[in-house]
Amino acid sequence: MDRPQSAPKPLKRLGRAAGAVAALAFGASLLGAPNAVAEDTPSTRQLLDACSWADLCEFHPQSYWTYAGSAHQVGSTAFNCGSQTNQHRIDWSDTTGTTNSVGVQVSAGVKFFEVFEAEIATTYGHTWQASHTESQGETVNIPPGSKGWVERGTPKQEATGWYEIHFRSRYYGHYIWYVHDYKSSGYYGGDARLGYVNHKDARMSQTERNQHCR
Repeated sequence: MDRPQSAPKPLKRLGRAAGAVAALAFGASLLGAPNAVAEDTPSTRQLLDACSWADLCEFHPQSYWTYAGSAHQVGSTAFNCGSQTNQHRIDWSDTTGTTNSVGVQVSAGVKFFEVFEAEIATTYGHTWQASHTESQGETVNIPPGSKGWVERGTPKQEATGWYEIHFRSRYYGHYIWYVHDYKSSGYYGGDARLGYVNHKDARMSQTERNQHCR
């Protein structure tokens, strides 16, 4: 069981939900879990939604790093049915949203995300967008009898930490709740070199030839 950093009263145990819960007389700690089902315990979603009206909602960051996201295809696949290498232009658009470990959707203007975004900017000096879309065109050289496509690894950032939420009156029996083990990832615009774009090609299968080379 996790204890809040300040615990004025002895620990009072409640039933386990999808995330373990440790409840105190004036504060309670909720591990980050997508589904908390105990009737006397708020879900993680309810607690994060409460950031919009609670007396205090703070995010306490613990770690931050940047990385290149996993490779994925962007744009359509082009096919070269000719006998010579051909150039094909592939236009693509790629949207990178913000995701988190607790399964709560993130969008611009949502209070708990604004709190998170502001603290990341203050602590680490990096901006964070709820969603980012990038569009570009690539000229791909495709050998005869082959298909070609564009593969991208998006520049991304990730942060971990925990939320502290205070209420004027008792919320599910407590004035203070904590959401621990929160992790979020999203687009990183600080250095485009962190990501990559590759041109890929491969021989067409017979089925693909039949579909695209009639």
